[in-house]
Amino acid sequence: MRLNFLNKWLDGPLTLEGLCNLIMVEHHPIILEMLAQSKHKLEILLHSGKYHTTLLPQLSRKLFSINKEIEQYIHSEQSYFFPYLKKQSNQDPSYNEPLLNAHLLETMQEKHELFVKALQHQRKIVNNYMIKKDWDTDLKNYINHLFLLEKKILFWIDVEKKKIYPYLVKTTQQHE
Repeated sequence: MRLNFLNKWLDGPLTLEGLCNLIMVEHHPIILEMLAQSKHKLEILLHSGKYHTTLLPQLSRKLFSINKEIEQYIHSEQSYFFPYLKKQSNQDPSYNEPLLNAHLLETMQEKHELFVKALQHQRKIVNNYMIKKDWDTDLKNYINHLFLLEKKILFWIDVEKKKIYPYLVKTTQQHE
């Protein structure tokens, strides 16, 4: 229900500043919370000793590094990228920093691509999130949690691709 509301809301007019605020309020906190939960749940599962022969040890190495990357990137968006974009949206449309915008676009594209590849690798490790009958409830719940986290991250990336990329592309092309 909430995702449908946000999808409809994003189809309408939304300022760049409003979009940055939306992402910081609706996406970042949820993703950060889910990342923390996934790390905590994984540590509990690994320390239980029941899962040393499962996919969890392989998954844990990848998961801890990509979680840290996503957390750092969200911090960068909140501390640097979005304040910069908000400042641009409140100034004269002819004023912008094409080189900085091009660098920001490139950084966002690289990070988004890195996250998508990591999620694809995670999906491969967990066999497309297919739950096996012999798994216990804790492991099944954890795999489901990873699936929901993936969906949330991909939705966040999609919002940025559809709404921020075009602005950055437009402002960099105007000065070529």
